[in-house]
Amino acid sequence: MTNSSLLKITNLKGLRYINSRQIYLRLSKNYHWSKYSYLYGASSNPLKPYTIGGVFNDVVQQNPDRECLVSRHENKRYTFAAMDIEVDKLCRSFNAIGLKHGDRVGIWMPNCVLYYKAIMATARLGLILVTINPAYQSDELKHTLILAEVKCLITLEKFKTQNYPEILEKIDSDIWNRPSNTPIKSKILPMLESVIFDSENCINGAYNLQSLLDMGCNSNYSIPKIQPDEGCIIQFTSGTTGKPKAALLNHFALMNNAHFIMKRVGIEDDIREGKLHKFCNPMPLFHASGLSIGVLGPLITKSTVYLPSAHFDPKATVDVLTKEKCTFMFGTPTIHLDTMSVFEKLPPEQQDNNIKIAITGGATCSPNLMNKFRKMFPRAKILSLFGMTETSPCSFQNFINDSDEQIMSTMGFIHDHVEAKVVDTNGHMVPFGTPGELLVRGYLLMNGYFNDEEKTKEAIDSNGWLHTGDQFVLYEDGYANHVGRLKEMIIRGGENLFPKEIEYFLESHPMISQVQVYGIPDQRMGEEVCASVIIKKGATVTEADIKAYSKGKISHFKIPKYIFIEKDGFPLTASGKVQKHILREMAIQRISSLT
Repeated sequence: MTNSSLLKITNLKGLRYINSRQIYLRLSKNYHWSKYSYLYGASSNPLKPYTIGGVFNDVVQQNPDRECLVSRHENKRYTFAAMDIEVDKLCRSFNAIGLKHGDRVGIWMPNCVLYYKAIMATARLGLILVTINPAYQSDELKHTLILAEVKCLITLEKFKTQNYPEILEKIDSDIWNRPSNTPIKSKILPMLESVIFDSENCINGAYNLQSLLDMGCNSNYSIPKIQPDEGCIIQFTSGTTGKPKAALLNHFALMNNAHFIMKRVGIEDDIREGKLHKFCNPMPLFHASGLSIGVLGPLITKSTVYLPSAHFDPKATVDVLTKEKCTFMFGTPTIHLDTMSVFEKLPPEQQDNNIKIAITGGATCSPNLMNKFRKMFPRAKILSLFGMTETSPCSFQNFINDSDEQIMSTMGFIHDHVEAKVVDTNGHMVPFGTPGELLVRGYLLMNGYFNDEEKTKEAIDSNGWLHTGDQFVLYEDGYANHVGRLKEMIIRGGENLFPKEIEYFLESHPMISQVQVYGIPDQRMGEEVCASVIIKKGATVTEADIKAYSKGKISHFKIPKYIFIEKDGFPLTASGKVQKHILREMAIQRISSLT
């Protein structure tokens, strides 16, 4: 594609913006296209040199009285002007304890107002915010703090069953043997200098939040010249296999990606027309979509963020949706299912809501879930999004005006300014419609895994392609489908089986709510198909019933040899992803106990 060719298409009279799908389809009629799986998200909308702090400052100046953040569980509400004052206080305090441009600040807590303030304050000062799962225990926390070289840690005293001072003490038994409001000195955590507790209590060797803010009262700070491609946030990969890696994300990738997510669902156009949106964010802020769609997307569209609860609570989420009349919601399929199970039990007069747009991501959304959502929220459009932490996060997404078929059968269209290709095990591109590993390239890639050059080189090759580890199929029309993780593909007697296909089929059973399919070792076949199933409330179904239902509808080798009815639900990560490796371990133990 030449610049002049693109110019002819994008300068059409009367059109303010042509999306990447329109450009792609117009060009494909006029140019020879390879039949191999390669896509590029052509765009009439340029990338911009955004920084998070710069966008926040602009919104504060342009819309100071607009509501910025509502934390329902804390009963707190802030306009953009009020939030700016709070961010300024935190910046002064960070300066008072000696934090400098590029230093890492860890935040180890659930969703709350302080979390939002920390995102904006660290961005303004050119600090790098390290987002830490609040469920981490001592070994996980130690790995995180050492790998990211965290200099300052913001946390709570207690949350649920977590006692955070005690967990830190397990790492270093002498960590609190110092006066409060003084720097920490730890041989085990040599980079850590300050711990801040969001608490009214004084803890030896640490600051509480008020004492920190008091220190900042007499402190001034200067805003450094922050470059858009500077690293600003470290997010850890989910860690469902092996130790989590620290993905260093930059301002440019995060903000441009949030911009294109919002543009694709039409929210930026709505804002220009004076239609304001309210975002319900049930996702954890340490998660890629919790940050991107739940904070940066609302920021760039001058919208309001609602935090229903500290951690995901379907009742609190439904309460926000109905009482605050949120227009936008998002989450993993599990979060949507749990939210709908609460919503459908409300009396009809309490089911009033303003939901117009919903995004599902983090895992492939089944057609059954989409159909159920559309029946429950008939005025809303539910769209799929595919991404990963390392891609800031989105690379494929539906358009708001996609057909039902495009929404139900794909993960969406290639994102603006993003390249994608699918390759075989030799690294060669496969024909369109053929599954293989998805590779992604473009502005959206992370800077790398922090302090891990070897893992970075494994993930991003010498040509700049990120190897996602995901099995994908690309189509000539620019859309794509997620088949599964490479490591999840089941090889049964030499036959390649994709769990998603079997999961979608089993979810068509009228008594089944959710399904996870995975392979387990088998001496004869190499691997056998195993399924963990959650049945609908009040329903009764057996393993034999499910196998009988499957017979004659799918190939015999795709019918799971082992089926387990999970009465306690699936094991999940804190971000709502199903941990298949734990299900696999449970299944192996169950089977061995039967032999």
